[in-house]
Amino acid sequence: MKKWLFIFASCLVAPAQSQDVIHLKTGESSICEIEAVTDNIVVFLMSGPGGGSAKRTIPMERVDYLEFGFETGEKAVFDDLENISAEILESWWEFHFTNLHRPRSRTASYGIAFGNALVKEAPATGAARALSVFDRIIERAWSDEDKSLARQGRLRALIASGELETAVGEAQVLQSETEDPDLLIEVKFLLAEADFEQLKALELEHPKWIEDDEVRPGRNELYHRIVDQYLWPHLFHATREEAAARGLFRAASVYEFAAEIELARAAYEDLGSLYPDTQSSTPAKERLDLLSTTE
Repeated sequence: MKKWLFIFASCLVAPAQSQDVIHLKTGESSICEIEAVTDNIVVFLMSGPGGGSAKRTIPMERVDYLEFGFETGEKAVFDDLENISAEILESWWEFHFTNLHRPRSRTASYGIAFGNALVKEAPATGAARALSVFDRIIERAWSDEDKSLARQGRLRALIASGELETAVGEAQVLQSETEDPDLLIEVKFLLAEADFEQLKALELEHPKWIEDDEVRPGRNELYHRIVDQYLWPHLFHATREEAAARGLFRAASVYEFAAEIELARAAYEDLGSLYPDTQSSTPAKERLDLLSTTE
């Protein structure tokens, strides 16, 4: 044991530019340059007082977690994941991939952002690749939070690929398994998105649905369920302003689709009044202005 304490005490004098950190289960941590990692060992370089360096190896059973320093240019990407292209995110996902299962690894964050970017940039072609990425995170990620985010991403990818029944089924299971309000908000939103796609398909297939006694009840039930799910955060978690505003905006979109223009206008007005500082506020005002000019 004294041998390992000596190694880590020596490692503390490593140059400031060395950014990797090894955290031991004893509570000690040291700045080093991690050279190689397997599930059994970690190999690292440490600098001594004289400026030289020595290669050391310790068993992973002694390690609590590894903190990898950012590569050149990486931190700027990591700090802005939602706005980075899928191409760039893919390179970092692949670079860190072997550490996906390690405690506190940031690999899953890259994968989740990569999958979301694939769906956003190319829904038709990117959804299948995104599903593969999300499935790997769900299977291998260390963090339950990362797995939860990957499940949400998987639902988006399923919706984008047109697998609505599968998406709804998985969302309902996920909804029944959690009481986390943030997760419930996302699941209900995704359920509403899937249901809205089904509503559009139903009305396209049955353009005279309002005259069809067999189709109309199911259509109306679907319509009201969509609105209820979109409005859920606004009604029950209004302090989560971005989520509440997003749902209110989508509910207004459903009203517009159903030609319920007064309801749409009221929803847009409520959004602008109640959530003026959210991302949905500006597009809501634009829609409201457009509705006013088309009266």
